[in-house]
Amino acid sequence: MALNYTSEKLFLDNAERFRDSFSDTDPSIQYIFIGNHIPYSNEVYPPSIVETISSEKSVWDNMFAAKRVYATDVELVIPRVNWTSDTNYRQYDDTISLTDLITENTSQNLKPFYVVTSDRNVYKCLSNNFSANSTVEPTGDYSTSNGAISTADGYIWKYMYNIKSSNRFLNTSWIPTPTRNTQTSDLSDYSLNDTGVVEGELTTVVITDSGSGYYETNVAVTSFATGCSILTVANTTNLAANMTITGTGIATGTLISVLDTPNSKITLSSPAIANGGGIGSGANVSVATRIYFDGDGTGAEASATLANGAISKITITTIGTGYSRANVLIYGSGSNASARAIIAPKYGHAKNPVKDLLAKNVMLTTRIGEVDSSENGVISTDTSFRQFGLLRNPHKYNQTEKVNNLTANAVVSQAKTLTATPGASYTLNEYVYQTTANNVVAYGYVYSQTATSVSLTRINGTFTLGLALIGTTSGTSRTIVALENPEFEPYSGDILYVENIEKIDREDGQAENIKFVIQF
Repeated sequence: MALNYTSEKLFLDNAERFRDSFSDTDPSIQYIFIGNHIPYSNEVYPPSIVETISSEKSVWDNMFAAKRVYATDVELVIPRVNWTSDTNYRQYDDTISLTDLITENTSQNLKPFYVVTSDRNVYKCLSNNFSANSTVEPTGDYSTSNGAISTADGYIWKYMYNIKSSNRFLNTSWIPTPTRNTQTSDLSDYSLNDTGVVEGELTTVVITDSGSGYYETNVAVTSFATGCSILTVANTTNLAANMTITGTGIATGTLISVLDTPNSKITLSSPAIANGGGIGSGANVSVATRIYFDGDGTGAEASATLANGAISKITITTIGTGYSRANVLIYGSGSNASARAIIAPKYGHAKNPVKDLLAKNVMLTTRIGEVDSSENGVISTDTSFRQFGLLRNPHKYNQTEKVNNLTANAVVSQAKTLTATPGASYTLNEYVYQTTANNVVAYGYVYSQTATSVSLTRINGTFTLGLALIGTTSGTSRTIVALENPEFEPYSGDILYVENIEKIDREDGQAENIKFVIQF
């Protein structure tokens, strides 16, 4: 038996802190980088990456460009779950962990407890009609029944927020999840409104024991007059105190307050409001099982559905509010039935969508080629890349302090650029080197070139002015006359994320949208 646990909120807190680090007063300076223009040994299957000091250095050696990530480039996200007809969705339950609620269970044919609809509305399932399939797509927002939307299939959905089609963090796999103090987007972008936040909503009851001997009954009653409180019935079979009673002359909401079995009499909780009983149409009264909520809220009402003497379903007919606790009391002709009310989170459903939906994932996105294809000439358009990732707090070249808001450029080149004397072009991606006395003193791989310069990655050694740079494939040999160092000191800062992908060719006139998700 576990004696402790790590709260899911710890992972959520880490995700929020990471997101917020981009907008702190002294923000964490981070860059999305691209690299590795050299072909894999098998281009169809990118190699896996193991985190070691050596592999991190290789990532640095492959890196040739990076673009700074700002607060507007970061958002909390959750996996996308599209509403689909004839699908069984989990329902919110305060006794089930959020991790389970947001997870699909294939063996039980259960989908997570939230959906995004064709209108890009996000809803949380409050009641799945006792594990029935959803067949009616929910519609409406916070202005519809305070956002607690009942559909014809028996489901109750809670409106959370809406996502604009232009949202940068929306794709086929993920949807953004805002907080009410979100730092990356205006709340109006998500149609968040406190109208739909109702503390202590009571929408759902779970049966824990169906019991036995529960029946609805119609019973003949002798004539009674307005104001009468004690009625004589033909028999007391299947009657019990606190059951509901309806019929001609009976006030709405009336109960059997006292059952006098020996004398076949019942006492009403409210006097009759008209004449009734006797012989003929409307002479009988109906007695039904009663569901009562003993709690600190108000307004919750429910009805019971019976099957073969057992309680098969308890349906909320009026949603209650203000409940932080509620005991479900069942009054009827049977025995042993029990149920529990599902209690809403503190402050109510939809108060904090991030917390409600456990948005412990952070999406980062950037667009390389946003200014123009080459980002003002910083990133080559005649190359390819097979690797991207996230770099935090690098140092400027040949410096020991991390970059800051004043020194961090928006777009940087991490290649080493050599100015060469005129001559034939090198071959892209080829191995080039300098040598003295038949010993290689420096080498690298051609990332890009112009008529007067060549940019290299995977640098090793120290290049020397006045010495020839020789290409092993092209045979080109040109003398180096000037050197330009990369933006960042190699191997400084931290590589937080890296991914190998299939080759992406950059071309003039195009841009690359890079999106990836870090899961906490």
